[in-house]
Amino acid sequence: MREAHAVHPIAALQSEWSLFSRSVERSAVGAAAELGVALVPYSPLGRGFLTGAFANAAELSEGDFRRRQPRFTGDAAAANAQLLEPVRKIAAAHGATPAQIALAWVQQRAGVHGLPVVPIPGTRKRGRLEENVAATRITLTPGDLALLEPIAGRVVGDRYPDMSSTSEARE
Repeated sequence: MREAHAVHPIAALQSEWSLFSRSVERSAVGAAAELGVALVPYSPLGRGFLTGAFANAAELSEGDFRRRQPRFTGDAAAANAQLLEPVRKIAAAHGATPAQIALAWVQQRAGVHGLPVVPIPGTRKRGRLEENVAATRITLTPGDLALLEPIAGRVVGDRYPDMSSTSEARE
């Protein structure tokens, strides 16, 4: 990022960032903060899993790409569903939804790094948009943050299916 930024200033970097996916913190957050590059996190709600809207990929429609994501299937989904308990507990304490806690975490985590952030949760309904915006008014306590901190390290299953054994003839 530093090399590219030296050639032409980068305004924003889009990467997955959530309580379930934090690898961007190791790979890019430091440089982005140093360079004043905003982070635009996609899937800040863990592809919807952090909302509690579904507990297993089998609940999703047949064409939904999340049905193939290892962390949402079988034993991994069951293990990951247990990780939502602290999110629910914190949500109840704040009179909020789990989605709002997940979004508030992204905002506060960005602040720790001095990083401008514009999360982009997928939103189809006005009520969800209003819920997401309301998350900006939530301030998580140090105790809340301590409960949320270990979640990503306990997630079971990869973000994407292994495609290394998949091949198709292409010309």
